[in-house]
Amino acid sequence: MQKNIKSLILFSMIVVSVFFVFSALPMQTACAQIQAGDISLSINPKYPRANETVKASLSTYTTDLNKAMISWLLNGTMVISGVGKKDFSFNTGNSGIQTSIEAQIDISDGSSVNKKMIITPADIDMLWEAYDAYVPPFYKGKALAPPEGVIKVVAISNSSSSQGLIYNWKQDDNNKPNSSGYGKNSYSFKNSYLETSNTIETTVSSLLGANVGSGKITVRPESPKIIFYKKDPILGTKWEKSLADKFTINSSGQTIVAEPYFFSPKNLNSSNLKFKWSLGGSEINTPAIKNEISIKPEAGQTGTSSIQLSINNIKTLFLSMDKTLNVSF
Repeated sequence: MQKNIKSLILFSMIVVSVFFVFSALPMQTACAQIQAGDISLSINPKYPRANETVKASLSTYTTDLNKAMISWLLNGTMVISGVGKKDFSFNTGNSGIQTSIEAQIDISDGSSVNKKMIITPADIDMLWEAYDAYVPPFYKGKALAPPEGVIKVVAISNSSSSQGLIYNWKQDDNNKPNSSGYGKNSYSFKNSYLETSNTIETTVSSLLGANVGSGKITVRPESPKIIFYKKDPILGTKWEKSLADKFTINSSGQTIVAEPYFFSPKNLNSSNLKFKWSLGGSEINTPAIKNEISIKPEAGQTGTSSIQLSINNIKTLFLSMDKTLNVSF
């Protein structure tokens, strides 16, 4: 019994000693001071264009910024200051002109944090071409994108460092790492017959990692079409005027040219393209020049008939079209 009492007294002395040791230690702050890395400074849009309104915002999970005194500086000049001023809107300058924004944050616990960002706006122009779509010679318009056609999108930056940029491409929100990288300012793809449009995006950055800009463009495929023209023996194809239905063929005969606008490939002699001509419902042999047919009525014969043309790209599932021209003679 006496032995147990001695053990209890010894234990009590140890507990009291430990209490006094911990009491003698300096009191620790209830929460650690806020560091610059604890607060995020972000802008919207993420890639501003020249002369665009931008919203800068502060956010953190470690303190209540609504109680902090926040001052915003634009290019070194204080613009706004107040408690809880977490957001700040400003306008960027001309393309290539740097804009400096800085937030001076005085936390309620007495700590201070500065966040700074340099923005260099740049305009990224996005252009596309259906570079394997057919248009006739001297056509002044742009070749439209055919279904299942190959489209090339080019990003043009007006940044002074446009020769040393990194491009990250997306198609319909899907990253395209194999097409992205240093100096890769173009992206090519083949659209699907199941899609009514494709949205192509790129974000552009410098070798040092600075954001340069971003661009987005939507490409919508159009249905190809066949247009018939008359071919003059001396002047050649009369592209200035297409042939209307019920065209009259003179007694000496006429050569008719079919132009498959926006069809792919643009090489009409490609083995992938099959032309099928019919006259009055009866198929005829494909002419030597696949998109031309010569017709000469028999002497003294008059009447009406129809010329049908069907064009098919055998390498695709649905790229085909046909057109009928009714003629009289």
